[in-house]
Amino acid sequence: MTRYFMRDTPLCQMEQQMMTPPYFKPRGHGRYYPGFQYSRDDMECPYCMNFRRNHPCPLEQCVCLDERIVAGAIDLNEFVRDCFFPEAGAQLQARLERSFNGCSIEFFLSDSHRERWQHWRERCFRMPNRNLVALFLLTAYGDIWRRMIWKFDASGFDFQSVQLAGIQPELYSVYQAAKAISTGSRNITLADLASPELVTDEAFHLIVCALLLAKYGDAILNFEGK
Repeated sequence: MTRYFMRDTPLCQMEQQMMTPPYFKPRGHGRYYPGFQYSRDDMECPYCMNFRRNHPCPLEQCVCLDERIVAGAIDLNEFVRDCFFPEAGAQLQARLERSFNGCSIEFFLSDSHRERWQHWRERCFRMPNRNLVALFLLTAYGDIWRRMIWKFDASGFDFQSVQLAGIQPELYSVYQAAKAISTGSRNITLADLASPELVTDEAFHLIVCALLLAKYGDAILNFEGK
């Protein structure tokens, strides 16, 4: 009789890993099989230990969010609806659907944006989440970042001393959104986001991504390229 109960089943590899001694290093030859990956069916809510039939989920945020996104069990539109609806008016809802419905998403505007955010995020690892999200917006454009780079530390941003003279008008909404997220002010509202005249399409995409990042954390970045 084989020692593996799950032989010839999809769970065979998982059982082998569970029976492997701690710190075991496999031999350097033979076939390599990729690790176990969850499927959409594996990520259904009834399989969660927190699931209670006929009762709402007691968690504020799903503990399996990363795995569900990677497995494709949850759609980006669900996050957008949860984050903005029903507070969003008809005009903002239409703009959200045009921007995020049925298309792959890129959270970062460029490789420079990604590198700047990751670099300063690691250096200021004690920053609260709201300031990390503000940092995500402020590092998007070089023109904004040159004005902010000496105006912040791990405790926050000194928006009062920032000089905005000569800034491009389309970047102003991004700066105000970062300030609103960091300080909790109402420098920019949902009505402003709904207006293409006040917030350009590129700035709108960036601000919505920042708000999703603020609410759901790094797990939302797994949607990149999907």
